[in-house]
Amino acid sequence: MSKHFDGATEGETPKANWPSIYKECAKHKKFGIKVMGESEYITYRQRNWYKGICIPTLVKKDENGESKWWWDMELKKECNGLALLKKDIFFFEDQAGNQIGIGRLTTKNVGRKNMTAFIEEILSKRQEKGWDIDPPDKELRSKKHAQL
Repeated sequence: MSKHFDGATEGETPKANWPSIYKECAKHKKFGIKVMGESEYITYRQRNWYKGICIPTLVKKDENGESKWWWDMELKKECNGLALLKKDIFFFEDQAGNQIGIGRLTTKNVGRKNMTAFIEEILSKRQEKGWDIDPPDKELRSKKHAQL
């Protein structure tokens, strides 16, 4: 199970809760630390909100029993996903040996600005569609919509 720590740099000195980080690392024989820049970090947290809170909440409250995959596609379709998200293309080979490319929208590496816009679209639609989704932390949202 991973543990989350925040930090910032003042001048050239990283400021973080180092004693807690050392203590957490000491619990494991092997461990890894991933340092992310602000835009990557926020996008990572935004994607975690989308995949870990937004979609599971909709699945749980759906009276029709739709799947996570269905809700993922529905949100991307309803909330301007085509304009904001990246298209991930993967290939498969048919029986004749031809390669066929299939595309799907993905939230990976879309950038902080586009992911924020996608979240804002979801939150705008939630009122219209009656989706009972808790909004993410204010720091993951634009200043314009942070008061929702």
